[in-house]
Amino acid sequence: MNEVKAWFQTQQSQMASDLESLCNICSGSDHLPGLIRVAQWLTQYFAELGWDYNEYCLPTWSVVDDLGGRAEQQTHKALRWDWNGKQTTISTPRILMSIHYDTVYGVNSAFQKCARFDVDGEERMRGPGVIDAKGGIVVIKWALLGAMRFLDMDRVRLSVILTPDEEIGSPATKSLWQQVAPEFAFAMLYEPTMPDGAFVSERKGTGTFTVIVHGKAAHSGRNFDAGRNAILHAAKIAAAISALNGVHKGVTVNIGRIRGGDAVNVVPDLCVMRVNVRVTNTEEQLWIEKEMRRIQQEWDRPDQGFRVEFDGGIFAQPKTLDESVMPWIKRTESIVQSLGETILWKPSGGASDGNKLSALGLPNIDTFGPEGDLLHSDQEWIRLASLPRKAQLSFKMLQSVFE
Repeated sequence: MNEVKAWFQTQQSQMASDLESLCNICSGSDHLPGLIRVAQWLTQYFAELGWDYNEYCLPTWSVVDDLGGRAEQQTHKALRWDWNGKQTTISTPRILMSIHYDTVYGVNSAFQKCARFDVDGEERMRGPGVIDAKGGIVVIKWALLGAMRFLDMDRVRLSVILTPDEEIGSPATKSLWQQVAPEFAFAMLYEPTMPDGAFVSERKGTGTFTVIVHGKAAHSGRNFDAGRNAILHAAKIAAAISALNGVHKGVTVNIGRIRGGDAVNVVPDLCVMRVNVRVTNTEEQLWIEKEMRRIQQEWDRPDQGFRVEFDGGIFAQPKTLDESVMPWIKRTESIVQSLGETILWKPSGGASDGNKLSALGLPNIDTFGPEGDLLHSDQEWIRLASLPRKAQLSFKMLQSVFE
């Protein structure tokens, strides 16, 4: 293992260079040309493995725009590589390694390029997606290069899937997960660890409700009383929804965006409001869904000139600890300890594709990615020394399964 550890450590410079090249290509979730360019880069990047390669064309999905209308939205393809060893059988477990290649930084973001810097002698890189989650892509590639170098690959059944829409809730990839999840015994996802290096044990469920309020337009001076102010009505609904905070400890409801009105001398006849919801367990999910239906029915008042629609809902169920994942947690703990490190587990309020795979019955640990912090901001950074360490950890996980 000294040889293996030394080999991974010597790859840090190349891993950092790979990451910089990848992150300097914009792949915001809504920037289709950038997603296409990154996918092309990735197909070349993983071609070195020599694995079977396939692409999944993903379906469009319906979205409500800020004018209350519906439109079909699309993303790029999901990418898949497979290795089927020569000495495997149907009983040999197939392991999934996966992460997304989209980021939260769109083409209009000022945060587009990477920069390296030191903190107390520790080399870091700041850049769009370095930790969430393109660093995880680099970890996967180099863990597999290590496996090809040091493991007997004849005994391995392994797949890599990279997806383009996780940052917006995986609306297109959801159907893919339903299709492929039964193929696998366990999934390793490459979201970043917590800032202190802790793995995520449980994740809240999350969803977005879109509230569409229709009122009646009128001249704000000559005919004010004939109008029905959709923004004002939406504000009252927002207050009713916000009052749900604190009723259950694990439920948070955030009024995240409100769009309505145009000319200020017109009583606005439309307002679109988006509400993010987080829940800890299934009971809380059922409760918040019931409460949102109640509020919609209570404030839908056509007799008063207001029509209220609710769209969306919980798209990622809570990810909780269950018996199926416990053996994999114990395996991970044992391997980390064998590497002379300690392991911590912490719950997270954020969701990942791990939520969706868990809901489909596929046990997974979703924080095999590198270490860093300040994701979703223009200060997002990665600890570069964590790249080879996490690649070695993934290698050890694969070794423990297939040797």
